[in-house]
Amino acid sequence: MKYITTTITIAVFAFQLFGQGDSLWTLDRCIDHAIQYNLEMKRQELMLQSTDQDLRQSKLDLLPNLNGSIEHQLGSGRVLDRGTYEWKNANVSQGDLGLQSEMTLFNGLQNLNNMKMNRASYRMNMEDLEAMEDNIILSIMTGYLDLLRNRELAGVAENKVEVTRQQVERMERLVEVGNEPRGKLLEVNAQLSAVKLTLTQAINAREIARLNLMHMMNITDHTSFEIEKPEFPEPSMGDIPKLDSVFRFALDNLPQIKSAEFGIEAQERFLALQKGKRSPRLYARGLYYSNYSDGLINPRDPDPSDPTMDYPVTQQVNDNQYKQVSMGLQFPIFNRWQVQTNINKAKIQLQDADYQYSSVVLELQKSIQQYHTEALAALDNYRSANESVANSDEAYRFAEERFRVGTGTALELQEARNQLFESTSQMISSKYVLIFYTKILDFYMGREIVF
Repeated sequence: MKYITTTITIAVFAFQLFGQGDSLWTLDRCIDHAIQYNLEMKRQELMLQSTDQDLRQSKLDLLPNLNGSIEHQLGSGRVLDRGTYEWKNANVSQGDLGLQSEMTLFNGLQNLNNMKMNRASYRMNMEDLEAMEDNIILSIMTGYLDLLRNRELAGVAENKVEVTRQQVERMERLVEVGNEPRGKLLEVNAQLSAVKLTLTQAINAREIARLNLMHMMNITDHTSFEIEKPEFPEPSMGDIPKLDSVFRFALDNLPQIKSAEFGIEAQERFLALQKGKRSPRLYARGLYYSNYSDGLINPRDPDPSDPTMDYPVTQQVNDNQYKQVSMGLQFPIFNRWQVQTNINKAKIQLQDADYQYSSVVLELQKSIQQYHTEALAALDNYRSANESVANSDEAYRFAEERFRVGTGTALELQEARNQLFESTSQMISSKYVLIFYTKILDFYMGREIVF
């Protein structure tokens, strides 16, 4: 029996351990799921792959090209025999083949600047992907904390209903024995109805917060989604970093800032590329060519006037080889002012990239200033709310004692109870607001968000 009991205990413990791990969602699990199934992230990843292909191709554009051609012709009537270069009335089977390669030696460094522009664009898209991931993390953290807050508020409302229900039961017993008038029972019943309505509203708010978090994570099965409640340290004991240190670290490390910087670099390279189109183009070219025809006579034949030797195609191709290496210079003279127009537009785009960078920095500064101010205010509110809870709890205990001995009214007890639950709700809300803003500042400081 002892063995069976021990086995059952271990099985129950294992079920609770592993079952809870599978059913409860931690913050890290929510973040990983949201990042994995976010459609905008997937689209950004595709864009990153596309810019990676552009970068790869721009590197390959620095190499020479190589193209081959094979052509075979069947002619009848008055045709040009390409083997003998004579016009004749005959049926001719002939063809040619060749290889051609060309390499740009200099064109105003257009290919080099194009490669550097694509590299900057690739890095910009990488930073955009990381910034999108950061936004998802912040959104999930916000939804996670909001659900925890509403879950605690629903718990407070449930407790309020339970306390009021016990008060109703106590009053019913007092009315039955004649110690209290029936009017007091009606009062506490009315209070019970009011707190039940509050509980319904709190449960609705909790479910809405739950659905909002699930929607952020692209989860549709709402029946089995429950989050884990972490053990928070005392929020008021946390350290709120200085505003300047937060801003300096964020300015040096946030991906949206780096993305804007790479955007400027990409536009600078694009401007250099457009300016390079003013330059002449120096190129080298190599050519290999040969041909064959059924009308050709083998030059090795001892009597060309009365040929008797076959002239295989492979031998013709070998005999008719032509090789050429050349260099050329192309220079623009007049192209309807198109090059200068493109340069002017590239300068405008570069200026716009500078404005975008300044805008991102300014927006970051405003956000950090606001979060820092909100964090300081939340800390004061949380401390005041804790003090209010302590005072309200003492006032409620005093009102409950007075009501118990008959010197206090049900209305006074209700007011004290409402004040206690109201201050408790405010304390819970201020606690999560403080946690949220301190975690936001930790995020901007590069610290891992851990609950």
